[in-house]
Amino acid sequence: MKKILMLISLMLPISVFAVSEVEEAKISIRALIAPILQSSTKKAVKKNNKFSVENCEKHKIDWIGVILMRKSATMNYTFKTGCDIEGSIQPTVIKTFVTTLKLKNLNHFTNLKAENKITASLEAKPILNLAIRHAILSGKKGKVLFDADYFVKIDPIKGKNPMEENLGGEIRVTEIYGKKVSIKEKIIVD
Repeated sequence: MKKILMLISLMLPISVFAVSEVEEAKISIRALIAPILQSSTKKAVKKNNKFSVENCEKHKIDWIGVILMRKSATMNYTFKTGCDIEGSIQPTVIKTFVTTLKLKNLNHFTNLKAENKITASLEAKPILNLAIRHAILSGKKGKVLFDADYFVKIDPIKGKNPMEENLGGEIRVTEIYGKKVSIKEKIIVD
């Protein structure tokens, strides 16, 4: 019995440790998703703990041009109060685009690098998918590796503000500080 209690007490800190890193990975996804959602909505994206993108630059993006005409767009961000990301996001459709961002106000992480791809289903109200692959969230303690998918229903008739419904997505954490894990969680950026 004592051995079982000792094993449980040794395993408990590992699971708590993993939850903290997964939560910060989920929060960091906001650095990629929230600016894209924010650029087409009038409502500011809410803060999550200390990390915020609420006051980041609001870029006007011709999403219909990006989706249908395969144009690219550039969103540049600098650190300031309420904007805890620095770097550029250049979304394009169908082609993979790499994003490297500096982060602040997260407990363990200061950088996010990911390969991203935006695809859209061809329907009356298409669903836009942001596929985040080979994402590396890094800081002093090490790296967290993850993939994620995020979905938004769009209405092409709305023109400048085509985002109609935020469908959320899923994050899949594959490694935490060199240890292989398999953690899947639903996410939604509101």
